[in-house]
Amino acid sequence: MNTLVLSMTLMDRSGLWMLGGFAMLGWVLARMTVQRRKRRLQDDRENRETQRRLDSNHSSALPLSDAPVETQRWQVAMFDLQRELKGELDSRIAVTQGLIRQLDQRIARMDELEQK
Repeated sequence: MNTLVLSMTLMDRSGLWMLGGFAMLGWVLARMTVQRRKRRLQDDRENRETQRRLDSNHSSALPLSDAPVETQRWQVAMFDLQRELKGELDSRIAVTQGLIRQLDQRIARMDELEQK
């Protein structure tokens, strides 16, 4: 009788472990299914957005207006850099022109003094 009770207890424990394993397997499979469905819905949304952009006949005067945000930020940064460099170049040209003007005046002055 003792062996029968012992074997029933072991059988009940193994049955509980098996039931717990099946429950965990079901939970993992359900979670994978939900994640796969979410990913598919997100991909579908992205595909629809891309298709909408491609299908639209909207032509913009602004270059790269329909580009991704990172590309637009890069473009703005390049325009800012261009503006800064152009400002530096313009100021150096102005200084150089001023120096050339002073040099021309001194040459003219030297010519006057030489002729006297």
